[in-house]
Amino acid sequence: MVNAFWLDRDLERAAAWLVDRHVMSSVFECSMVLTTAVQQNGYPESDALYFTHPNHPLTRWAARSAANWRSLRDYTEAAHEEWRYRWDHESTDRHGCWATVRSLDVDRVRGLEWPAEGREDPPQVTGAWTADDYVDAYRYYYANEKRHLFEWSKDRSMPPWISAYTVDETG
Repeated sequence: MVNAFWLDRDLERAAAWLVDRHVMSSVFECSMVLTTAVQQNGYPESDALYFTHPNHPLTRWAARSAANWRSLRDYTEAAHEEWRYRWDHESTDRHGCWATVRSLDVDRVRGLEWPAEGREDPPQVTGAWTADDYVDAYRYYYANEKRHLFEWSKDRSMPPWISAYTVDETG
């Protein structure tokens, strides 16, 4: 499933809290969402660009406004920097998917006919774990549905908020 894990409003901190598997999947999946979103708004189609999940809530959100798109781009860039850090990539190394996003003509992206103005909160692609605030929803989702993936490399470790968001369903 395509997702961005909005674990904090500070995107560097959010990326540092991603489990190893989600660092990789965030760069890969969100890059595909970004290129799909611009194509949905008139960016010229190309075999070099990904087009996938056009009706997914994250893709629809990213395609709705330039501000939403930039927000997801910033998230993906933070995940990409985390990818470099955790696996000791050189500062010039780029994940192939991120390189595709970086290849987009920024002036052309800026000039697209976006359906809406301004930034909206990202969709909560969190199953039953919803909350008034999208960060809270993602923290509940992560603490309860993603525990089986808990693994952090290098000096990264479990986020300090995990226990506060863990729900004991046995009691």
